[in-house]
Amino acid sequence: MIRNSLITFLLLGAILVQAQSPIADGKEKFLGSVHSSSQIKDFEKYWNQVTPENAGKWGSVEGTRDSYNWTQLDAAYNFAKDNAYIFRFHVLLWGNQQPTWIESLSDEEQLEEIIEWMDAVAERYPDIDYLEVINEPLNDPPNGAGNGNYFKALGGTGTSGFEWILTAYRLANERFPNAKLVINEYNILNNPNRATTYVKIVNLLKEEELIDVVGVQGHAFTTTTTNETMEGVLDKLAETELPIMVTELDIDGPTDNDQLQDYKRIFPLLWEHPSVIGITLWGFRPGLWRNPQKAYLIDIDGSERPALGWLREYVEETDTSPKPLRENLLNELTIYPNPAKGEMNVSFHEAIRSVKAIDMTGKVAFESFVLSDSKINLPEGMSAGTYIFQISTISGNQFTRRIKVL
Repeated sequence: MIRNSLITFLLLGAILVQAQSPIADGKEKFLGSVHSSSQIKDFEKYWNQVTPENAGKWGSVEGTRDSYNWTQLDAAYNFAKDNAYIFRFHVLLWGNQQPTWIESLSDEEQLEEIIEWMDAVAERYPDIDYLEVINEPLNDPPNGAGNGNYFKALGGTGTSGFEWILTAYRLANERFPNAKLVINEYNILNNPNRATTYVKIVNLLKEEELIDVVGVQGHAFTTTTTNETMEGVLDKLAETELPIMVTELDIDGPTDNDQLQDYKRIFPLLWEHPSVIGITLWGFRPGLWRNPQKAYLIDIDGSERPALGWLREYVEETDTSPKPLRENLLNELTIYPNPAKGEMNVSFHEAIRSVKAIDMTGKVAFESFVLSDSKINLPEGMSAGTYIFQISTISGNQFTRRIKVL
């Protein structure tokens, strides 16, 4: 009898482990990781957002001109969609891991090939949630031999100083109307001066409504700076009134305790910032890119390292939902006109991070990231009726208004 009970207990334990939910399941923010052959085991037990590690880089897909290998990228995309996870495409254009054959083409031919590449991705993956158009525009632009060498084909510096970036986003905006467009860069969290230049690029893109999310990498060599520096940079990025995504987080672990203490110092700062909508780890198992630095959370013997246990407990217990607005501030909010048709305006004393419209059945009709005192263009075809508009501010306050749409 005792033996049977023990067997039952062990079986139940195995079932519970098998059914373990992602760490951020049901949370306002996502917590994801990369998809690759070394990282996919037990992915569903920990993460709810997917980014292909190398499979989406142009050089990985089209190493030979006009010969496409989609196998690994298909696997990452289908895995995300099959599990209803958020999918971020990494990356359309970059100054690394690009096709070598494109470097010797004329500017005109290079531009044709860039458009062909974007068209091929758009056709094959119609439901990309977040699209990383350019990776590392400051640190690794596609300029010169060994880097893609198509900087001039996209317009070079131009009058803005960053014309090649604007061109790339214009092309992507035409081809991916349903994806949120992302930019991504490293050595930003630890470098306020570099962050200022990054914000300049983001604001240029914003002027043409070409960007939806600011990506900032969180590799271990950037988070050795002080928390005050990182928080100041996040606040600087948040001044763009765009959501922030921490795209490539890894925290080294020469010892279990070193890694645990660094997770406790770094992760809450990023996770609790009101403009951060999610975090992607750049791997969690042995075989990740910072393997010599032991940045993995699953040890070589398959056991969870202490930082992973702490991470699950912290995320489960931490409430990052928007704070309710103080009553004495409600009168400072203005939304007009009401009823609205085609467009409306939201005005408040602080920057507005997002506006979401929910119909009477609870379905989200649209969501927009906007400026304070900004015009909101209601989507074409939006059904007439009454909606609950949820407005979130950059400081984390949230309030609602009932608006009639004509």
